[in-house]
Amino acid sequence: MLYYGLAVVAVIIVIFPGFIPVAGWLVRTVGVIVVLICLLAAYLSNFDYYNSESGGKIKEVGLKKFKRDETDINRILEAFLRKDFEYLAELPGAYSAPVQIHVEEDKLGQEMYCLLTSYDSDSNIIGLTNVLTLSGNDYLDHADVIRQMLKDAEND
Repeated sequence: MLYYGLAVVAVIIVIFPGFIPVAGWLVRTVGVIVVLICLLAAYLSNFDYYNSESGGKIKEVGLKKFKRDETDINRILEAFLRKDFEYLAELPGAYSAPVQIHVEEDKLGQEMYCLLTSYDSDSNIIGLTNVLTLSGNDYLDHADVIRQMLKDAEND
């Protein structure tokens, strides 16, 4: 909606360039470019992702950030690779912490996609592992624990 709103404002400026005290042709040219960029951004932000095998829509389940001073990154990494989500659920969370677990889910295909990341600046996010795909019995065994862990993380 934000992009559509900005596009409407840009169209108004293109129609009435007198609102801005600059040459009318320049305002119109910039306005048309802004309209095109906003419409393209709005179009691209509406894409959904689907599992090619099941046809199920992949949705973000959530994110948990592990508290920096009370967690050991190596233990988190080992627990993640062992699929010990009970341990990960018990670890304290924090609003802004470098070690994070991102989870997306395809409910129709009964698959969860988990990624453990870390960052050392806003622009340098590092995947600590490959994406861990939980399906079949792994999905059935861990899905509820993961959902609860992410629900609790929202409340931290």
